[in-house]
Amino acid sequence: MTEVSKLNRFLGLLIDGIIAYIPMFVFSLISVLTGIGIIYYIGLILGIGYYLLRDALPGGQSIGKKLIKYAAVKQDGSSLEGDYATSATRNVTLFIPLVDLILVLIDKPRLGDDLAKTRVVNK
Repeated sequence: MTEVSKLNRFLGLLIDGIIAYIPMFVFSLISVLTGIGIIYYIGLILGIGYYLLRDALPGGQSIGKKLIKYAAVKQDGSSLEGDYATSATRNVTLFIPLVDLILVLIDKPRLGDDLAKTRVVNK
């Protein structure tokens, strides 16, 4: 298994970001149109939930990773499918983007990959 290029990782992240944003946008719009504020939070929970747990989806890949053909795996090469704790651990650091951006730019693993003991490989 070979390492994934920075461009492909970015493209997968971008696709997943768009997918996570869709329920937030839709539920925000419904909230504004109906005046029911709680609906906004449902969309927020769905979007953040997808973003955190996306690597534990069936097949062990997020939608963005499937489309770009790579996956996050444990250090031993095993899949993250169904491993929601590891997925959340590696993805929670994306909410502090500057740290991960600096590490990726200097050719280091993302902080989330270090914390969760995962790596990203081509499929």
